[in-house]
Amino acid sequence: MKELSSRVTVGIVGGSDEVKIVEQLDGHTEIAEYLFSENGLVAKRGGDIIEKTNIIEKLGEVTIQKFINFCLGYMSKIELPVKRGTFVEFRNGMINVCPVGRSCSQAERDQFDAYDREHKVRERFIAAIEAEYPDLGMKYSIGGQISFDCFPIGWDKTYCLKYV
Repeated sequence: MKELSSRVTVGIVGGSDEVKIVEQLDGHTEIAEYLFSENGLVAKRGGDIIEKTNIIEKLGEVTIQKFINFCLGYMSKIELPVKRGTFVEFRNGMINVCPVGRSCSQAERDQFDAYDREHKVRERFIAAIEAEYPDLGMKYSIGGQISFDCFPIGWDKTYCLKYV
């Protein structure tokens, strides 16, 4: 990577925050002119911030509260094998929604995963959100065993391409 950076401009993009990316690179961020953390929502060039934005600035507090209230209301009406805690996790660039609750055990996680494969809990949840908010401009991504991410369209790892 160091040899490459001597010949071309290098940028690093990750979905994590800067602290996690630096940790993953063993502190060697000097190899890249650009560092894009949180998919580029925090963009740096030569160590200086170019731009920093978040989902609140994009959607506004009123919209975010309506969205979260809808999600919590929807979850209050579904029956699952178990429910635990932390159903909505607010992040800088997205909202993570977890019908079973992020504080579930590994066994409960596995149980929900199997239940979701059969009953399509997350797919149906996303369909309900899209029906309620057809013009919100959000993308929904099912990942892992228990949750899905909600973020503005274009706020994936391609977001940072506008800087290069």
